[in-house]
Amino acid sequence: MGQSRRSSPSNHSQRSAQTPDSSDRGGGSNRRGDESRLTRKRASKPKVRTGCISCKRRHVKCDEGKPSCAECERLGLMCEGYAPPKSKTQTCRPERLLLPKPKLASLEPSIKTTTVASSQASESRPSVPPMPSFGFELNEEDKWYFALFRDQICYELSPYFRSGFWAQTSLRDGMVNRCVHHSILSIGAYGRALMDLRKEYNINSKISKTWWPPSVINRHHQAALVHHAKALSHLRSNIRSYGIDARLTMAATLLFIVFENMQGNYHSSGSLIRSGIKVLTNIRGVDSRSILRRQWHRYLTTPRDEVDEMTNMFARHSVASAYIPFAHGKFAYHILFTEDENDDAELGLAPPFTFTVPQTLEEARQIWDYLAVQLASFQSKTTWHKLNPEYEFDDQAAYREQAMYLTQLNDLGVGLDSLLFSSTDARETKGLELLRLHHTIAVIAISCCLDSSEMMYDDFLPQFEDVVQRCQLFTDFPSDIPVKVGFTNEAGRLPLLAFVGAKCRTARVRSEAVELMRRSDWREGSWDSSSLANAVAGIMKLEAQPETTSSERIVPAKARYTWSNVFWDFEKRQMIVEYTKVLPDPFGEFERVSYVMGV
Repeated sequence: MGQSRRSSPSNHSQRSAQTPDSSDRGGGSNRRGDESRLTRKRASKPKVRTGCISCKRRHVKCDEGKPSCAECERLGLMCEGYAPPKSKTQTCRPERLLLPKPKLASLEPSIKTTTVASSQASESRPSVPPMPSFGFELNEEDKWYFALFRDQICYELSPYFRSGFWAQTSLRDGMVNRCVHHSILSIGAYGRALMDLRKEYNINSKISKTWWPPSVINRHHQAALVHHAKALSHLRSNIRSYGIDARLTMAATLLFIVFENMQGNYHSSGSLIRSGIKVLTNIRGVDSRSILRRQWHRYLTTPRDEVDEMTNMFARHSVASAYIPFAHGKFAYHILFTEDENDDAELGLAPPFTFTVPQTLEEARQIWDYLAVQLASFQSKTTWHKLNPEYEFDDQAAYREQAMYLTQLNDLGVGLDSLLFSSTDARETKGLELLRLHHTIAVIAISCCLDSSEMMYDDFLPQFEDVVQRCQLFTDFPSDIPVKVGFTNEAGRLPLLAFVGAKCRTARVRSEAVELMRRSDWREGSWDSSSLANAVAGIMKLEAQPETTSSERIVPAKARYTWSNVFWDFEKRQMIVEYTKVLPDPFGEFERVSYVMGV
């Protein structure tokens, strides 16, 4: 291999012939002297360092295709994506945080705002309670943004469960850390932009909700971008000067994820999720266990602290796409939580996962956070195998693992049902019902994930109907604070309805799920109701089912498709969705269809 890099003698002679004649500069002796000084050089080509992680590990050339490169697709491998470029600036620790670099939009629209609009905005603005500044200078707008975050957005980010991070940790850090401070103001400003656009939508419904507010620039949107840029600048400055403070970095990253998810920018959000999980690997010191095993051990033996809560929040972010697992694994961030699971078993650090019946909603959610990551990893593995059947797969081990997870889900279901008789307030009642809904969908998904034809889903029609009806009733639950911004940081009903629409082949139930998503006007994490409804409608169109129907017709196995990829083009305001036929053709190939949907 080394010989192939060297220049051949013929190439060397050609280079020598192309040099000017040395006799013009002083005789044959000079020419011989020049030739004697020529050394054989290796063929120099620019080294490509931007290939995908899979190709770089195998030392093969990568065409850098996205979302997956051609080499990985040709071999049927899971393309692991592309590592971010390394910074030249050295820090005192090896871990680096991947930060998005936002483009500040022009401030001219805000400068050109008329005095009439400004007076109307000031009249509609409520009074801001006094707040300590701790050395931060806040103008009237920033005070309003901070108050909106503190009094409204903190609740909407976690509407079903009490969160110490949003109600206490983030607000406290925002008083002493400039990065967290500007992150809070950016989310508050963006929330105000969403509130104004929601009011405008009630008057003029032609505005596209999915692309709010990038599709409609206003002064609050501009202020949000300015504060977000300042937060990133302060974090980079702190890392250069003092290195990575793991706890503050995790807190800032969670705020950055919220900001990107509010915009629907799942690319930047995914990079931030990966960065935060990498910081978790070193935050507790030397520990050979995987993050998931380490966190469960702390839950059993140690009182919870702020880092534990932030770790659970990253775990929930990692399984945001678990209900619709894509075979390429691009969104399988949960793998980072269990990547050392095999090493744990060899070292004797991975005892069987057991738990007692939860006595409180907090205990039930802790168990669910741990179990959901394992279920997501199992689903991702089986989804990839179904679309790559030519690779070896231990079916017997998969069935044993499936039986183990179904047993654990059954035990958890008994505990969730027992909590129905405990006295809880309105918020805990909604949280418990949401956990029970997620539990029902998990039972269906794990029961059917090994069936390559997806015909087994037809046996769960009563459960699908029950989920849709309960999601309809969920909106009637009382709420302490009315929804104003329309964004929650946690997975709620939207992924559940999308799963029903994608896997239930009864036209009537599908149509009800799509209609519920279309009536929703909020975003949950990186998913919004309009995009999910359009994606499910695309499957119905491919399977020859009209979107509005009350028919009981079931799609046959040979006509079924699965949702296999998604990409948003923000410049053209389009969503590109890829569907793959469930069963291969006689030649063993899976038909793939891409739809371009204007949202």
